[in-house]
Amino acid sequence: MISKKTITFILVGIAIAAVPFFQRMQEQQRAGWYINQIEEDGNEESEKTGSYKKEVSPHLAEEAAGIVEIPDLNIRYPVFEGTGTAQLNEGIGHMESTEPLCGKGNCVLAGHNGSRRGTFFTGLGSIRMGAEVKLTTKAGLTHRYTVEEMRVVNPYEEWVTAESDTEVLTLFTCAEHGTRRFACKCVPVKDYFHERENAGSEQK
Repeated sequence: MISKKTITFILVGIAIAAVPFFQRMQEQQRAGWYINQIEEDGNEESEKTGSYKKEVSPHLAEEAAGIVEIPDLNIRYPVFEGTGTAQLNEGIGHMESTEPLCGKGNCVLAGHNGSRRGTFFTGLGSIRMGAEVKLTTKAGLTHRYTVEEMRVVNPYEEWVTAESDTEVLTLFTCAEHGTRRFACKCVPVKDYFHERENAGSEQK
């Protein structure tokens, strides 16, 4: 017969193992809360009457700036201004020193890799060339991108935040146990295919 002590140890072990699971569920629900706020904004556009007032989540005293989606990796998270602990625990952070979301220049987004709070950019290292990335602002503007270049770089590599004369979206996360960074640069869909069509014509 199994002793009461053994049963207690088993139950405690199950409870401990379940904590990260339930914590991640809660974080995913909060991410969905921010995304819903943006989508409601886009649908109602506040009816331009000022009568539609949003509530702010108690977990982060600010609204999300947008939504980033990578269909191939099943990633869909709210984007917040800043890359502090609060922002990265709730979703993806926009480096405020870089260009605005969906703006001209290099817009840089950062996300956790392997956080118990959510998936975030955990699978980013497996993204393929040409994969689609969609970025939507809280104003309802949506830009689609394709992955053009990928690198594993040092933590403060200037390539990640380098200025650009054209629209670029750079995504990055930790790699090699946090000692390096995996980063990928994405370009607007029309530019990606236009450049490759031209390259193909030149080779003929």
